[in-house]
Amino acid sequence: MKTITILLLTATAASAYTLHEWGTFTTVAGSDGVLLTGLEREEAPLPTFTYSHYGLENGNLRVAPDEIVKEHGRMPILSMMKGMDRPLRGVTVKMETPVIYFHSDKAFDVSVKVGFNGGTISQWYPDRSGGETLPVPKARKTVDIKDVEDWAIDFTKPWKGSIEWQARVLSPEESRNTILFKPWESLHWMRPRVPEANAVRTANGETEGFLFYRGIGAFNPGLTTTVGADETLRLKNRTGGDIPFAFVFEKTAGTTRWMVMKEGLKAGAAAEVPVSGFTESSAAFDETVYREMVAGLTATGLLESEARAMVETWWNSYFAQNGLRVFWVVPEAKTEAILPLEVSPKPEKSVRVIVGRSEVLRPTTEREWLALSQDPDKNRREAWANLCSHDRFGLAYLKRLEALGATAAK
Repeated sequence: MKTITILLLTATAASAYTLHEWGTFTTVAGSDGVLLTGLEREEAPLPTFTYSHYGLENGNLRVAPDEIVKEHGRMPILSMMKGMDRPLRGVTVKMETPVIYFHSDKAFDVSVKVGFNGGTISQWYPDRSGGETLPVPKARKTVDIKDVEDWAIDFTKPWKGSIEWQARVLSPEESRNTILFKPWESLHWMRPRVPEANAVRTANGETEGFLFYRGIGAFNPGLTTTVGADETLRLKNRTGGDIPFAFVFEKTAGTTRWMVMKEGLKAGAAAEVPVSGFTESSAAFDETVYREMVAGLTATGLLESEARAMVETWWNSYFAQNGLRVFWVVPEAKTEAILPLEVSPKPEKSVRVIVGRSEVLRPTTEREWLALSQDPDKNRREAWANLCSHDRFGLAYLKRLEALGATAAK
């Protein structure tokens, strides 16, 4: 019996580790709270060594062009917009930069599977061992435009994505001696690395400080945001669980303002954020914003280094761009429902912090854009067209003005 007991303890110790994850669900809503489509435009391009489905590369081609032509009969259109070469419909959510960390005293082999209820996992690294497959164009000398419909993705219909990895989690000593640097890596790629995490290596030798994936889809993360004529932001938690932390932020020309909701928002609860409720600053970089966001993420279970990595990775996108947005931590059960995670061996503890990033349009902004789009001055109309063509959420803005125009015509 003593021998059996020792063996059981040894087996338990070998698989005792902690898994941490962070990422973002980004949405854009009109002042009426309706989520807008058109979120397939890329915000932070990935390095060329990452992987993707055909037609979702966003300019990141890791395979020689002649090989692509040989396999598919044509080259994808290299663009900063997903769906330029693979038509996408109904995209209401961008799932940005989920990274999975492992914290272990020992090396071990791990199997990871992530599902995506409502979306497709479009990009990843290291290379996966399995997961969803998407239709691709057949090799032929000429491609009829009608063929494109055969490999379009329509997110107005149910969609389930997935990805799988078989990997080796390296020991702390092996991790320290591993070179993670890669030529052509971007700042967005380097910042998620944290010194405490074990390095991960796949069978093909690809090594990184995390498992990375990104996706697009259509679902409602669960926080309803509306702004009335009084310009008060109203929040309603419809996630089915408690939101543990929220941070409301707005940036306009020369001014930033914010409100911290350290207690979050209980399931089913509502909150109002009037303009007078914000703390305001004219500083180009206010440390309070950084510290409050890091503190809120750390309180949900991330290491401080991981929280800092998330904030620094997305700082320019989160806090340097004009607009009103709400950052809120998705309840654990909601995260699991959208992104079911299967890991073998199971972690002793897991912390999954997916941040909902709800971009919100104010009525005043909508009216300004509507007037701009209809302005008799050609230059002003062109300014509006350029905004829609180049802004990360330009396609969503167009959808909102279409809805406003249709309402006004009634």
